[in-house]
Amino acid sequence: MMPNSHGNRRAVGRAGIEKGALLFFKGQIGARGCNVIDISDVGAKLRTHNLSVLPNTFELTFDNFLTIRQCRLIWRDGDFLGVAFEN
Repeated sequence: MMPNSHGNRRAVGRAGIEKGALLFFKGQIGARGCNVIDISDVGAKLRTHNLSVLPNTFELTFDNFLTIRQCRLIWRDGDFLGVAFEN
């Protein structure tokens, strides 16, 4: 695994994908589209599209709201986000 700009702290493998997802949070009407760049059992790297404000916790769905994952923002670099999945 290649080191990244956020250090190589991952203890679990990630699967590289390029899949659409929706994120949503309190105070925001509707859901915002994003792309999942890679994902593991404990978190994901996302790319948003001109999302200027994002709270530290939000929800994410990969399957049009059939399942919803609670997320915590770990890092942000422009439109790219690292999130941890909450239980």
